[in-house]
Amino acid sequence: MLFRANHISALVSGDYYQALFEADEEADDPGSPYLLIQRQFEMPDGGECYIETHDANYIGHFLLRRVEFTSEKLSVQIDRPGDNRIDVTFKMASRDFKKALRVVKIIC
Repeated sequence: MLFRANHISALVSGDYYQALFEADEEADDPGSPYLLIQRQFEMPDGGECYIETHDANYIGHFLLRRVEFTSEKLSVQIDRPGDNRIDVTFKMASRDFKKALRVVKIIC
C-alpha cells in the first residue's frame, strides 16, 4: 500500500504511544487513506503493534519486520507473507520530525 499523508500526529498517553498519518485530517470519507500505529507497554504484548488503515487488509496486531522513517517517508514491513508493506510519503519540518521520530522509535 502507498499513499501521501498531509497530516501527521504523534501522541503519548501514559504507557500508550500512537502515530497517525492521514491524507486528509478533515475527511468525512471512511475510505480516505490513513495509517495508525499504536503500541502499549502496560501489559505484555509479545512485541506486536496495532496497525489500522483505510484498507481492511492492513488491520490487526503485527510484529514489525522493518521500519524506515525519514522526514519524507515512512515505510513499514509487517511480519506476514503477503500484503506486508505500507509506504506513506509526506513533508515534515525538522522540529515536527524530531518529535514524531521519538514516538515512532518507541513504538517500533
